[in-house]
Amino acid sequence: MKSVRVVTGNPQFVPQNIERPKLSAGAVRVRIQAAFLPPYFEHLPSGSWQTPPRPFTPGQCAIGVVEETADQDCPLRQGQSVYCDMYIEGAGSEADHGFIGCFGLTPAAGRHLAKWPNGTFAEEFVGPEHCFSPIPDGVRTPPEILCRLGWFATALAGFRRGGFQPGGVVAINGAAGLLGTSAAVVALAIGAAQVRLVGRRTSVLREVAALDSRIVVEDPDDHSPLDFVLDCAGGENASTSVALSERLRRFGNVAFVGGLTARAAFNTSLLMRNSNSVVGSFWFPHELAADVLALIAAGAIDLAAFRAETFDTDQIVAAMKHSVQHSGGLVHVALKP
Repeated sequence: MKSVRVVTGNPQFVPQNIERPKLSAGAVRVRIQAAFLPPYFEHLPSGSWQTPPRPFTPGQCAIGVVEETADQDCPLRQGQSVYCDMYIEGAGSEADHGFIGCFGLTPAAGRHLAKWPNGTFAEEFVGPEHCFSPIPDGVRTPPEILCRLGWFATALAGFRRGGFQPGGVVAINGAAGLLGTSAAVVALAIGAAQVRLVGRRTSVLREVAALDSRIVVEDPDDHSPLDFVLDCAGGENASTSVALSERLRRFGNVAFVGGLTARAAFNTSLLMRNSNSVVGSFWFPHELAADVLALIAAGAIDLAAFRAETFDTDQIVAAMKHSVQHSGGLVHVALKP
């Protein structure tokens, strides 16, 4: 079958024909319709991340159709449309989490990546049963758009872990990126009275703000009070994150869901006096995908404005370059085998 591979000694993804994956115990076989290709995947073949043993098939969030299940009592059925979540972890509090077909965050993730090395950049994906969420009949979104679902769910998890309360003013830092744009739409869906966008690409921010009158682009000198900050920013500059935290009203919170690498010098005395909290939120529990799908089915999350540039798996090198150069805001790249 057609697939994308990460192989030893090659700094780029390689399109290859490989054997159909075997169906092991506890697994489900899915025919892939579309898989999300985020820009950071550029560094997967050549980077220093802990990956599955090479060669392996990479992959991220995807939409597919169930072809067969290993266990007779599996609730999934042949022909059912599903969302595929690559996140995997063990039971308990040990830090052993990672992503199938991608990378592990700690050395302990190696045992999961060895057992489930291959991701969704292929005609078929075989993964553990718990990684699949049925798509409700009311969701008519094309697979190439819906495969972005993990970014909406990551935002929703951040809001929930941060104690978001409907009716407040939310600031999204890093709002021009794929996650930040997704977060702005989620914030409205769960009851934010106003969503304030903070980011570098003004043209993208304005396009997002045009979706709803409750979304506004912040001026650089804005100091209006905030009830919640969802920080989706990456990079090495924490100054904006700190400045936003200092605008929180009493009992307001900030949740970090992005890839910020710099240390942040928070005013801990101010946080204490206002009973503010600062939390981190990585990815999301598997069951949260169903909550996002329910919001889409109900029309609370409208994906009509989102756009996908699609590529075949044979075009992976061009697709990766396009994702790095053009992904962001309402636009992303998807692979369609």
